[in-house]
Amino acid sequence: MLTILQRNLRAYPVLPLIALLAVCFALLSPYFLTAGNAEAVLGANAVVLIAAVGMTFVFLTGGIDLSISTVISASAVIAGLVMAATGSIALGLAAAIATGATFGAVNGVLIGYLGLTPFITTMATQLIARGVAFVLSQGIAVKGTPYGMLDFGFWLWMGVPAVMLVALAIVAVSALALGQTTWGRHVMLVGSSPAAARHVGIDVPRLECSVYLVSGLLGGIAGFVSIANLGNAIPGVGDTLLLIVIGAVVLGGTSMTGGEGSVGRTVLGVALLAILTSGLNLIGIPFYDQLIVQGVLIF
Repeated sequence: MLTILQRNLRAYPVLPLIALLAVCFALLSPYFLTAGNAEAVLGANAVVLIAAVGMTFVFLTGGIDLSISTVISASAVIAGLVMAATGSIALGLAAAIATGATFGAVNGVLIGYLGLTPFITTMATQLIARGVAFVLSQGIAVKGTPYGMLDFGFWLWMGVPAVMLVALAIVAVSALALGQTTWGRHVMLVGSSPAAARHVGIDVPRLECSVYLVSGLLGGIAGFVSIANLGNAIPGVGDTLLLIVIGAVVLGGTSMTGGEGSVGRTVLGVALLAILTSGLNLIGIPFYDQLIVQGVLIF
């Protein structure tokens, strides 16, 4: 039993901190452990979790995707416009996925095949995606969301919001892809040693391209989910998410230099920030003071 516990603590080092925060906030606020608060926390963090899973794959190869936050915004706006024009949720989802995948593919080709620096490349696509979101929406929320989409945003299953169920399904598929497929093993090897990966015959540029494609695709899905969360497509929906996503992945224990980490760790990183934010809100800590606490925690 002790060996299993030690193994889990090594694999998921933030577990004790999550437990400590949960106990502290439960003692400080009578509302922390309520069903209503749990529902609110789960719903509010579905978009972050989806995006963080995408960022995890990129980190594991030693890269970074600064564009994921504004890809969420651009995907949401384009999906919102498509749904407003057609009334079709399916076409809106397809538009969101296509938008995210397009930005991801551009990042992947430029970084994987042309050898450009991930930081600069994804900063450029971040600005482009943000511009696309605001130009197409004229800087205002895109209205005309189908009622079925709005209903989906309110739907619960055993107290769990539907948007979080989508996020958890993505987590499950991503964890299997990383841990049980050849592609996942190649991702870890490329992050650990690109030279060794090339030596054993792995197509490193193609692999790098694929992880940015996945990150963009998940950014597109996150943008679509944000519409269900908020009721409309908001052009600035992703503006504040980048540092939260990066912070969640890093706090979970995935290395930014590649080769070490997991989807499970990212889930715990998102949970840690979600519990921290919820608890600080409930005990009345002002927003800007919360930023200081989050920064100290990441440090």
